[in-house]
Amino acid sequence: MLQIQGVSKSFGSKILFEGVRANLDARSRIALVGPNGSGKSTLIKMILGDELPDHGSIVLHPHVRVGHLAQELPKFEDRSILDEVMSLGGRRGEILARKEYLEKQMQSLVPGSEHDSILSDYSKVLEELDAFDEFRLPSRAERILEGVGFRSRDFHRRLSEFSGGWLMRVALARVLLLNPDLLILDEPTNHLDLESLLWLEEFLKGYPGAILMVSHDRVFLNKLVNNVWEIDQKRIESYTGDLDAFVVQKEERLKVLEAKAQGQEAKAAQLRAFIERFGAKASKARQAQSRMKQLAKLEAEEKIELPESISGIGFRFPPCPKSGSVVATLKDLEVRVGTSTSDEKLLFSGFDWILKRGTRTAIVGVNGAGKTTLLRTLAQGLGGSIRPSAGEFRLGHEVRIGYYSQMQAETLDLESTILEELESTAPTLEISRIRGVAGAFLFRGDDVEKKIKVLSGGEKARVALAKLLLTPNNFLLLDEPTNHLDADSREVLLNALQDYDGTLCVVSHDRDFVGPLADQLLEIESQRVIPLVIPYEEYLEKKTRETRERIKQSARGGKVDGTTLASATRTLGPEEGILQGGERKISNNQRKAWEREFKEVEAAIADLEGRIHELNDLIASGDFEKEPEKTRGWIEEQSRLQIELDSKMLRWEELGGLL
Repeated sequence: MLQIQGVSKSFGSKILFEGVRANLDARSRIALVGPNGSGKSTLIKMILGDELPDHGSIVLHPHVRVGHLAQELPKFEDRSILDEVMSLGGRRGEILARKEYLEKQMQSLVPGSEHDSILSDYSKVLEELDAFDEFRLPSRAERILEGVGFRSRDFHRRLSEFSGGWLMRVALARVLLLNPDLLILDEPTNHLDLESLLWLEEFLKGYPGAILMVSHDRVFLNKLVNNVWEIDQKRIESYTGDLDAFVVQKEERLKVLEAKAQGQEAKAAQLRAFIERFGAKASKARQAQSRMKQLAKLEAEEKIELPESISGIGFRFPPCPKSGSVVATLKDLEVRVGTSTSDEKLLFSGFDWILKRGTRTAIVGVNGAGKTTLLRTLAQGLGGSIRPSAGEFRLGHEVRIGYYSQMQAETLDLESTILEELESTAPTLEISRIRGVAGAFLFRGDDVEKKIKVLSGGEKARVALAKLLLTPNNFLLLDEPTNHLDADSREVLLNALQDYDGTLCVVSHDRDFVGPLADQLLEIESQRVIPLVIPYEEYLEKKTRETRERIKQSARGGKVDGTTLASATRTLGPEEGILQGGERKISNNQRKAWEREFKEVEAAIADLEGRIHELNDLIASGDFEKEPEKTRGWIEEQSRLQIELDSKMLRWEELGGLL
């Protein structure tokens, strides 16, 4: 499907790739890993054709359809989210317009040499429509939108009403709906809450095409990938298995490389010692000359270079001043958001909480529930914090707050260097200490002289975190701190937080990050903040079970605005029984009638799909010049059957939800 053949790529003096070779087949599930700035995004751009390699080539099979989710928010027209997702990035409109044009051409076409070309083009159009399942597109789009967290009442809202995080979900839904042969996902989990992340995992497990993804989420990758591409020393090293298997194999590979490097260096040292000792002696001149040739040959060989190890690199928070035993007290707290009374929205109310010193709290709940708003409410005294609309909030004695927001990296001065940006945070701190912090976040040597504007998104996030951690705060509020961090940086941050002696509140969907940190949970649900007494692992298991059940219900068509038909409030027709007290009362006769109809509709769908495929073949191979009326008849029959198929599919989904 995809071949990378001897690819090299440089930007100025920085060499990203040298002679890279790799292959990707139709069932590949590949994790692309490497430190921030190693070239992951550049490789993806070269695969997409947005960047050209300096040398070598990237060969993509001509009929392979590629779908790409970038980290950056794409440009959208201001229309409904359902229309945007169903546009498939503009491709659907193009192909439907082409179909209509060709159909008009065929209606007026007279026999001649042009008919073969038009029929061939029309056949390709039908194949592409069939590939993204045009006649089930609306129902598929709605299910995917529900999966990534939207409610049915949101489908017809305009894109301008949603925040950047929700727009990224629209972009994800659009790519998934395209159903491409090769799906390229760059940090797909960054803007997903736990429920949507679990849904995406289940969706991708059954995905029929190839997947190439970049993600910092170890649990997510372990559940999905069967191969790892590591960008290491300007090459791609391929490992079989998931991310855990990659770690084991890499350690084994490093041991082999270390042994080879030591052997190479030992042999060179032995040759040099012989030459120095006997080079001037006439009796040993011949042996010395031979050793010199061996040494020259050895030095001409490619030197074995070992990857730079981060073992031993770490960061410890500066000792923080001790706060009072109670860090914050909240009593009957209510928070509303909105620019005016008319559009004000209640996020939560009646929240009572006493936060004790040293507690590590994870705030959980679906996106939009108010997790970030709760953090900002706790950040009292800082610029941009949110004031509660009712209730009492008090910070404890000598509490010093450090707050990291999802947009923190955007506050950096683009014209400053990394070192200047860190110095501005702690101007009285000795330069060696600042460089040490920079090194802990993997900015070593001359890296600190890089300007912020040339850094990748992950590198900017590291700088923003380093700035926060340079100050001795005793109450840290972290909102998705691992977004855009590579595995090494995430590990440095996790280790530092595990040794942190202050109080911590974190919002994060990164399960492998939250698990070792949290000792208590706050769940925001149904406009209430609920302290949970279960461990985080148990909470994950509960949410996983709920998500799988939701996916099964949605697949049966049993979803109505985020609820199942069993708990919906709509009234059914007389023959269906009625919903009373949240339960359906359905006779056995009615259920049997639905079951019969379900089987009949299912059989009719199979017949219709079979006939439509037959017509596709007939139209593609027909002789329009000799039998123009017959070909037009096939086209008209196909259009009629496709409308009938769509109607049958809707009824099949409705019956599936009732049974």
